[in-house]
Formats: sequence, structure tokens, C-alpha cells
Amino acid sequence: MVSQSIYNYDTIPITMGNNMIPQITPNTNREQKAVKITVSNGVEQLSKNMFLVRSQSDLNTLYEVERLENNHSVFSCGCKDFLYRISKGVVNGSSTERECKHIKSVILYLQQKELIQNVEQNTKQLPKICPRCQSTKFVRCGFRVVKGNVKRQRYKCLQCSKRFIVGENGFCKTIDPSIVTEALNLIFSGLSYRSCSRHLYLAHGKIWHHTSILTWVRKYTQIMKEFVDTLKPELGDVWCIDEMMLNVKDTQKTGVGFYDWAWSIISPQTRFVLAVEISKRRETEDARNILAKGKENAKGDTPSYLISDSLMSYRDAFMKELDARKTMHIKTNSLRDGFQNRPIERYHNEVRQTTKARRGLGNDNSAQDFLEFHRIVHNFVRPHSGLPDQQTPAEASNLDLKLNPQNKLKDLIVKSSQQKEVLNGKFAVHLGKRIQFVDILNEKDCMKVKPKGWMDKQVWKEINDILRLHQFAWLSNSRDSCWIKMIKN
Repeated sequence: MVSQSIYNYDTIPITMGNNMIPQITPNTNREQKAVKITVSNGVEQLSKNMFLVRSQSDLNTLYEVERLENNHSVFSCGCKDFLYRISKGVVNGSSTERECKHIKSVILYLQQKELIQNVEQNTKQLPKICPRCQSTKFVRCGFRVVKGNVKRQRYKCLQCSKRFIVGENGFCKTIDPSIVTEALNLIFSGLSYRSCSRHLYLAHGKIWHHTSILTWVRKYTQIMKEFVDTLKPELGDVWCIDEMMLNVKDTQKTGVGFYDWAWSIISPQTRFVLAVEISKRRETEDARNILAKGKENAKGDTPSYLISDSLMSYRDAFMKELDARKTMHIKTNSLRDGFQNRPIERYHNEVRQTTKARRGLGNDNSAQDFLEFHRIVHNFVRPHSGLPDQQTPAEASNLDLKLNPQNKLKDLIVKSSQQKEVLNGKFAVHLGKRIQFVDILNEKDCMKVKPKGWMDKQVWKEINDILRLHQFAWLSNSRDSCWIKMIKN
């Protein structure tokens, strides 16, 4: 390593030839001259420890600067200024003050070279796909500096203008992932965003604004949701459905207050929450939406029994969304029948306990994000006291993801991000903009690519040829036709 200089660095780069070096605020005249020498490409490296530096006053004069093999903080130069300083021991013999402008220019050159070489190389083989629109049309858009002064290439999508970075495993590494997961666990435990921010400051001595924590919840909820919704849980033959009132501050006034209705479906045998949904009213269409979402997350499986309260919307939605010849609808009255819908009532009490400290959620979108986050942590992270051996509902539903027990939430985020890259894969790079015509589904033992609807024959042929090159086979099954590829475990 080179010796520590006394330059002041900030984050604004300046150009030196075809490379980028940190902008420097020189403190002395020697440092200003060293910057000018370096910027004008006045340093040439002959070997690992030998350098030629052009004189600033006479361009035809070159000075040799040598660095010790086993002590990279010791330099020597052939100029008179260095010989004078080393013999006189100026300024209390400080080694930094023994450095002439030529040595300082070499130190700056080495620091600049190390910074350029420190651009992360392990993402070159990963497919570069926009995570929002799946486009492969992008341009380079600067760098993100992460731990160890490593620079990570940032890209900008030309289709939707999203800036993204390849291969981050969910975390950008500009902050400690343990801080993020600690904040998320505190939010799930019932702390408000402001209280969570104060806790992190007291525990770690650094301020994270409460809006940053809200951004973490939204970002990582979306990452995890995209992954867990591709999994197929093994549920029992009973579903419980119910709704609860949820205080929401910035929403359209309904009746006498500001609130939304939160709908949930749970499997009482495994305590697995299958689906959650926010709506403004309790009408038939709202009940149909939550049932349709439950069927989608169950991958087409339907229950033998559906338990609900006596709300008329459930009866009408049941007749339209489920087959009455295969599923029996059981309507209960909580007071008269002794709370037969107890599992979902217990889950809704957990939600009420978590939201109590907030005095209401922000808006409709925030309420939906929070319910999805609560569902994911309830299913995959938090052990359930009603299940044997402190299992999570996901483990009871035969969805054991082998999460690290020390930090399940962090491991789930990493697996979700990695799975997203697997879903995209190299075949998605080859699809390019054609990817907008298909949906990619990853199930337990296979990967499916389903057409979204009708497409031009030429486009279909191009997609078919690309997927066949990646070992996909066309499975013709009427409305459920798709390209399919078996995944090796």
C-alpha cells in the first residue's frame, strides 16, 4: 500500500487522460504542483517499484522515483529538493514532509490507479437486465462506491429510465445489511418509523432518517414478494377468510372516518397467510379480488372448505370464484358460534398490535406494502407458537428454504434477489424487448415462460427459437400453453 497523503478527497471526479481520479483540494504549493504533474500524465511506471516523473519546470528532465520492496511507504527521488529535505529533517522529521512534489505525484498516481483497478469485476458474466421492465437497452451511468472503496458499475435503462446495478444480492452494501434487517424486524415488532430511527441512532451512533426506513420496507418487500409468490405451499383443505378495519391517514374518507379494509386468507392447519388485499369497501368485487389472489398464490389449488363470517359479499364472491361442487362454504357468527374462525382473528390481532404505535398508516399504497411485508415475515421468518418445534408457517407448508437461523430475514432477501437473477437468466438477455410478450414463472421443479396474450407470428417464432436454444420445450395445453424447462435440484 502507498503512504497516506494529506490530500482532501471528495466525491466529485476529475478527468486524467481516459481515467477518473478523485478531486483533490491541495493544502500546499507542493501538492498543487503534484496534482498538475499527475493530471498532465507526467508519471510513468517502469516496474513495480520504479517510476519516471517529468520535471514541471523542464519537460526534458526526468527524475527517478524508487519505492522500497518491503516498505511501500518509503520513497526516494533524485531531485535536489528531496536530498535537501532528507538531509535537514525539516518539520520535526515528519516522513510526509520529506516527500517532494515528484514523490507526491507518484503517490497520487498509485492511488488513482488502485481506485480504477478496484472497479468490481465479478458482475461481468451476469445478465444485464432492467429489473423494472426487463429491457436490455441500457447505458453506463456512473459508479456506486461500496465498502473497501470498491466501485460498482451503475446502469440506466433507456426504456423506463431506472438506474440499477447488477449482482447486488438485494443489498447495495453502502450500509450494513444487518442494520437494514434490524430495522425491518423492529418495524414488524410494532415500532413506528421514527422510533426505529431513534433506536438505530442510540444503538449504532448514526442517524438514519425515518423516511429511509420506510424506503427499505417498500424496496425489500417488493424483492421478497416477487420470490415468495412463485413458491407453491402445501396447504390444508380449509381456508379462513376475513376482513378488518385499518386506520389510514392519507386516504379518501369513508363513512365517518379515514380507514381501509384489510382482507386476508389463512390456512388454519399451517397458519400460512395465503393472500392480503386492501380495499375501500366490503362489496362483492372486493371479496372476489382476495379470493382470486388466493387462488393465484395457491397455484390453482382450491380448498374443500371456506370459512367466513356472515357478510353477504362472501356468499356472492364464493359462487363466482369457487366451484360449489368441490368447495363447501361455511358461514359463522362469531358470538353465537364461539369464534370458529379463530386462526384468522388471531392473525388480525397481530396486525392490530403492530399498527397500534403508528396511529394509522400513510396511504393506500403504504397500507398494501405494510400488509405484504407483515405477511412475508409472518410466513417465512417468525416461528409460530401454535406449530410444533417452533416452525414457521412456511416450513409447516413444506416450503423450507434453509434460511440461516441467525438472520432469516437477511437470508430471505439474498435468496429472493438471487432467484430473480436466475429467473431472468441468459435466455432473458437474448429475448431483449421480446420479454414484454411473456411471463416468467419459477416453480419448484421447473421454469415456465407463458405468453401474455396474442402475438405476431414472427415474434412468436423468434421467442420459440431463442427458448429452444436454452433447452425450453413448448407444451401445448390450450389456454395454459407455455414453454417449460425442468430445473435440476
